[in-house]
Amino acid sequence: MDLSLFHQKDIFPRFVTDKLASVAVDYKEKYNSNRKSNQTGSFYLQAGVVLLLNYKSDMDKPQYVFQLIKRSDKVSQAGDIGCPGGMLHPRLDNILSRFLKLGRISSMQGKNSVSAQGKDKETSFLIRLFLTTALREAWEEVGLNPFNVIFLGALPSHSLTLFARTIFPFACVTPKHFTYKLNPEVEKVLEIPLSFFFDSANYATLNIKTSQKNDSESMEYKCIVIPDGRGGEDILWGATFKIIDNFLSIISDGSLPAFAPSRRINRVLSTNYMSRKT
Repeated sequence: MDLSLFHQKDIFPRFVTDKLASVAVDYKEKYNSNRKSNQTGSFYLQAGVVLLLNYKSDMDKPQYVFQLIKRSDKVSQAGDIGCPGGMLHPRLDNILSRFLKLGRISSMQGKNSVSAQGKDKETSFLIRLFLTTALREAWEEVGLNPFNVIFLGALPSHSLTLFARTIFPFACVTPKHFTYKLNPEVEKVLEIPLSFFFDSANYATLNIKTSQKNDSESMEYKCIVIPDGRGGEDILWGATFKIIDNFLSIISDGSLPAFAPSRRINRVLSTNYMSRKT
């Protein structure tokens, strides 16, 4: 992939939209599967998140960045890096999604942007529904004005392994930078250049244990290591890593660097990782 695209403010968003327009989304199948499972006693949660892109003109080399959040110790999965978003509230989000249907949210393809990937009426409805969920939660978490968003396209859903939860992600651009207004669930916002993910030196293998015991379950994940500017590091792994990896693979036609990291990071999940502390 020509990485110079990341530095082209006006060209890159339309390039992304064109790439995502041909991506099939599995929203109808996944949504109905989860709903059917819940009717038989399971408890699958469903969430919408926004993979936010913003053009940073004040960098040494202006380029597009991902706007991600780091979860605070007030919530589950404390310390994890994620996309703004949260859980579906069916009744509220169904009402709010009518603004999307009326074209109140901008897109690179105009009012009918959902139709490129919404091959049927139900899929189109679910794209609007979960995009509404993601934008509502992003407004609550970081103060993102939903009218400061250009919708680029939907990404395939992702089901978590540690939680009974399915994520429906959406690529969006924030054409104007905004002042973050963080709620207690968010520790900080990270702005990570897209080019950062095309440098193999930034990758590592994350070994996670569920407790300090020697016989505790151990799992390995791909991750990327992000300097925090203060001598420390943040680790991006799990669902958000996979969503970004999938997004970049789509737009780059699979030209991400081969995963062969020499670095290994060990981490033990806290006892409160799976649930809220407060």
